Amino acid sequence: MTKYLLGLISLCLMCSCSDTAPGETPPIDPPTPTPTVTITKPEFVFGFQGQSKYSYCPSALKQADGTVHLYFCGNPENLIMVDNIFHIKINPDGTQTAAKSVLQPGVPGSWDDHHTCDPSVIEGNFTWKNTTYKYAMFFLSNMYGVYYNEIGVAFSNDLDTDSWVKYPQQIVKKTWSSEGDQEIGGSGKSWGVGQPSVVSLDGKGKLLLTYTVGDIGGTRIVWTEADFSNMDTYSISTPQTIVQTGLKAIDNQSRDYTCNSEFAIDKDADKIVMIRPVQPMPNDYPNYLNSSLEIDYMNLSDFTNQRGNWTPIYRITPDDTGYPRNHNATLLRDNFGHLQDWEEPEFYFTVSKAAPDVQPSGSSHAEWTYHIWKSKVVKSK
Repeated sequence: MTKYLLGLISLCLMCSCSDTAPGETPPIDPPTPTPTVTITKPEFVFGFQGQSKYSYCPSALKQADGTVHLYFCGNPENLIMVDNIFHIKINPDGTQTAAKSVLQPGVPGSWDDHHTCDPSVIEGNFTWKNTTYKYAMFFLSNMYGVYYNEIGVAFSNDLDTDSWVKYPQQIVKKTWSSEGDQEIGGSGKSWGVGQPSVVSLDGKGKLLLTYTVGDIGGTRIVWTEADFSNMDTYSISTPQTIVQTGLKAIDNQSRDYTCNSEFAIDKDADKIVMIRPVQPMPNDYPNYLNSSLEIDYMNLSDFTNQRGNWTPIYRITPDDTGYPRNHNATLLRDNFGHLQDWEEPEFYFTVSKAAPDVQPSGSSHAEWTYHIWKSKVVKSK
């Protein structure tokens, strides 16, 4: 029996696929180097410097000639925290137009008469009252005297317009049916719905709409498919909570949750990219702002089928930016919410100082240090 086994072993050695002669060590292929991912040195973009005003929550649209239309949330009057949506145009040579308020709170008593913030602008084909508009701006707003937020939309035929035409009612309402705020225990109240992000699915009126929900069921981001081709009969599908598998908290071990995120897609590559805050927030003032952001991706087909995992591209930290708070970010997208290079996206984000440099009073509020910066992911080849 032993001789038979030895014969089999010899036969196997003779019939081996090896190209090496007996006694030689087979060559070892060098390992494929792992690409290094980093970001470019962050650059200041805009801020109401020297004033008690804030600028944050950007939405950035890059044009074919390199021009960027930047929309963001700001307050028009020193020391008064009432949100408007502002616009600047950044020319290819870096020069900028003056900041102007292009969307304001509604008339007293309307659903949006207090704050108007969190713009997300998209190109398409949107008809309302026999007028067709080229651009839609989704935004968060609320009524004076309540805590919760809801989502509205406004239209324009010019990205550089001085004002947008508001649809009169909210298009996404709070998740509870009772009037007023929803109590969630202690002195807490539900945040409502807001922080919309929209991506065009057909270049016209069909959109992927994502937004944050904060209610008695917790904080989460949901996604829907919406058709705003005809605002007289618009439709929004039943919201579904996005996949959160693969997202890690600030310790890089615990599972994280999502809120206040921007999305962009590359349909040809079947990818969706998200820039999000990393939880939890620090304990010192301002303890309502995150210290770090992260850019993640997954297959778009997995995202819309409620499966798959997010994979991190890069985590932006105070070490990268020089600021203790980094929050309310956006990806630089084309007019339809698509990315030119999903692996190396450019992004805009908000910075803030923290205690002891700022204090929650008067002209020392952290809000007055909210400025918009930008950077870009760089991946070694």
